[in-house]
Amino acid sequence: SRVNVGKMRRKWESLQNNPNYITSTSKLTISEDTFNHMLARSLEVETHANRLKNQVEIEKNKIALTFLSSFNQYCQLELQDDVTRANKLHNEILQYKQDTSNTDSNDFELSLRLSELKELEKNIETKRMDLCYKVLLKLKSVLDITKYKE
Repeated sequence: SRVNVGKMRRKWESLQNNPNYITSTSKLTISEDTFNHMLARSLEVETHANRLKNQVEIEKNKIALTFLSSFNQYCQLELQDDVTRANKLHNEILQYKQDTSNTDSNDFELSLRLSELKELEKNIETKRMDLCYKVLLKLKSVLDITKYKE
């Protein structure tokens, strides 16, 4: 409005006559000590920021290691029954081989147990891969969310 333009013009005219008024052609100068102090302070702040950033990365890595350890324990607990069954079957096969080494016996029973053990070991590894895959999918979704927030 005209009133505001008039106020701004009067303010500008009063400042123009002021000896401390800096025009657009004048330069701002600072002493070398002030510049060095500002530069040193800037470096301190940057160093502190980098130190904090590194500490955050270290904590992230600690959390990741804790997670991996916990996941490994979880996998062992999840697969414990199958591993116990596989070990028991393996011991039975060894015992069967020892018992039948002295006598002529049917290899059908042995091959049946061996194929059962092989199938059980495949099942264990499939379960382990499935657990890992599910966790990787969850981690990927978490990482995607954090990248989106950044």
